[in-house]
Amino acid sequence: MSAAQRREQILDVTRSIVLDEGFHEVTPGRIAAGAGVDRSLVYQQFGDLAGLFVALIDREITIAGEGFAAAVAAAADQPERPTFDTVFDGVLAAIDENPSAWRLFLSPPQGAPPELHARLAESTKLVRGFLQDELERLNPDLEDPELTALALHAAGSELLHQHVVNPTAVTADRLRAFIPAAIARRSGR
Repeated sequence: MSAAQRREQILDVTRSIVLDEGFHEVTPGRIAAGAGVDRSLVYQQFGDLAGLFVALIDREITIAGEGFAAAVAAAADQPERPTFDTVFDGVLAAIDENPSAWRLFLSPPQGAPPELHARLAESTKLVRGFLQDELERLNPDLEDPELTALALHAAGSELLHQHVVNPTAVTADRLRAFIPAAIARRSGR
């Protein structure tokens, strides 16, 4: 295995422990055992657990961010379709393609380091800004686009959280049927 592949393997093992049991259950020994490597390699690759956690968070936020960016780009390529519908479909597809990355942010595990909360705050600001801009574009007379975006983000985050933690009950098809109608009612389109 190359050094890059080994690094990804260590991050995958770490993510698995974090999502199943929380950050507080991660130890260099457990990671090394799960990856089939010596503990010294974990330290060599990441310095310490804090460095490992930051590398994991940065990798997963990149995956989720790329999924969101691709969904927004797809909306620009489909001007005949409502933007919110296209973006939501794209986000659902990104979640279903890599649920572990999204679960880290939609359902933060116990003992999460401050870096996770900082990345969450940054991404929340970005998504809320996108929602507000789209609401204002769709309905310039909307009374309070900022609060409407806040409400849509909160509701959407909770629904996506439910999809990630219980995909058999809150299916992508169920959400695709519900979300566009709910957004249309809130945005005035």
